[in-house]
Amino acid sequence: MKVVPDRKRTIRTFIIADLALAVILFLSCIKIFLFQQWGAVQIILILIYVFISVFMLVMSLTRNFYVIENKRLVAVRGTRVSYYDYCDVVYIDRAQSEKKKTLCFCTNKGITRYLPFDKDGEIYNTFLKKCHNLLDQEEFKNKYPKVKL
Repeated sequence: MKVVPDRKRTIRTFIIADLALAVILFLSCIKIFLFQQWGAVQIILILIYVFISVFMLVMSLTRNFYVIENKRLVAVRGTRVSYYDYCDVVYIDRAQSEKKKTLCFCTNKGITRYLPFDKDGEIYNTFLKKCHNLLDQEEFKNKYPKVKL
């Protein structure tokens, strides 16, 4: 089953990143934009920025999703595909996950991962149902003392 992360959260994150890109772009070309008379160079730079922004927004909305399978979760972000087997998950930070609406879990290799919830929280519920190797917080801290959540 294909599940899409919350669109509002994706757009909000995109706007923050896009504004940072705009500041970096325009500050790096500040001499070009300080001229009194604007010409083709300034307009071309602004058009390039707008086209890149629109392209990145479309890509972030269409190439950012999860596929819930029987034995694992497949997370697709752009061109990167990550596989998270349910049997490898040893700890889910429920309080942090519910508070921040981001699935916070740790694998048996001691790697912590954060996945934004979808609109209905299906990935969170799926992980709670299908991860059978879960440890409680005390056991997790004893077994993996160097992992910080």
